[in-house]
Amino acid sequence: MRAAFEAEAKQTNRARLLMSAAVSSGRGTVETAYQIPQLGQSLDMINVMTYDMHGSWDPFTGECSPLYRDSFDSGSYIYFNVDYAMNYWKNNGAPAEKLLVGFPTYGNTFTLTNPADHGIGAPISGAGTAGKYTQEAGELAYFEICTFLKDGATEVWNTQQDVPYAYNGNQWVGYDNVKSFGIKAQWLMKNNFGGAMVWTIDMDDFLGTFCNQGKYPLINVLHSALNLDQQACKPPATPLPPIPGLTSTTPSASGGSSSGGSSSGGSSSGGSSSGGSSSGTSGMNSSYCVGKSNGMYPYSANPNKFYECDAGKTYFQSCASGLVFDTSCSCCNWS
Repeated sequence: MRAAFEAEAKQTNRARLLMSAAVSSGRGTVETAYQIPQLGQSLDMINVMTYDMHGSWDPFTGECSPLYRDSFDSGSYIYFNVDYAMNYWKNNGAPAEKLLVGFPTYGNTFTLTNPADHGIGAPISGAGTAGKYTQEAGELAYFEICTFLKDGATEVWNTQQDVPYAYNGNQWVGYDNVKSFGIKAQWLMKNNFGGAMVWTIDMDDFLGTFCNQGKYPLINVLHSALNLDQQACKPPATPLPPIPGLTSTTPSASGGSSSGGSSSGGSSSGGSSSGGSSSGTSGMNSSYCVGKSNGMYPYSANPNKFYECDAGKTYFQSCASGLVFDTSCSCCNWS
């Protein structure tokens, strides 16, 4: 594939396509599944999935992405930490500058067997309760963890592994926060690794409404700590030309568009918004946003639809099939 990419670059006189792969962080898998030196030569980026080190598949509590091992760890569990995994790849032939460290914006959850026993390595009876938005037992998005903490959970800083965990009753979650992201980012740079990979963007507090830390608090820590140039992410000064064969609709007189605006403000792991089509916006008010603050507003006649206001312009949006607009998070959610 690398040879094909190089040949295509020569034929088209364009920059070569990059090759990357997401790879395991578990030693048992790595040593049997990968030819590390060969991958190091062929790939431009090696995204190491340094998360899910522990979860409800274990018989006890543990951190999702600990930077270092815990004194509780024994046997093969001593390998389940970011420091060991990244250095195993490097020491076995992968160039450090091609290795990207995986950063999770979620935590793995557990149901404690005994709520009074809530430390690292505490016995569990199974996965933690599913989150309101992600709807997945055994996992909570970072923005859901913020709500878990606000609802009375006790947060503990795990000094051995440089990550936090929290518990409330029989529910327990091991996760990353702003502090642990910062520590890991500094460790990454000290060890001269190539960069960071995030899983996933939509599990960060992308709206900034749950954690009181602004939008994308975790990802912004990486942006700052890794000295990323914000100017490099500026949009083009002029719109890109339309793709041949696709048609667009004409905005209404008030500035609204029946084709819908950006859907990024309404997406989450619990559902995503998409631009409404002109055939599905009958009855919606094209001047709804005049005089209103930027944001998303429900359409009372149809819970599947909502308005998105930007600088007084009105955009019609629709949630995916089966989802409704939820004013508590300004996102699409299960009804």
